Amino acid sequence: EFPYGYVLHKCKLTSDCPKGSVYLGRPWREWAKTVFLHCELGAHIHPAGWQDWKKPHDHFYYGEYNSYGPGASPATRADFSHQLTDAEAAEYTVERVMKGWEPQTF
Repeated sequence: EFPYGYVLHKCKLTSDCPKGSVYLGRPWREWAKTVFLHCELGAHIHPAGWQDWKKPHDHFYYGEYNSYGPGASPATRADFSHQLTDAEAAEYTVERVMKGWEPQTF
């Protein structure tokens, strides 16, 4: 099992798309998991943040921690998404997320 999925840390999301027109994620497949930590979100991010594509909410996990910028809006995020606590965010270390992954040498 892969407990972490996509983890975006200290990213800056920018775009010339219209304000509020882009979601942070949506479940292309079952068991999707995406978390944004300490990311700057531009105004193009939709206030709900996440789209569920009418899939069961127990089949994916979407979370944020300490987002900032004009697209950061914890109060308006989709009810199935998660605003991580300090303790939950502390679980996302490089060692834990990358455990078992060995970079390829070319």
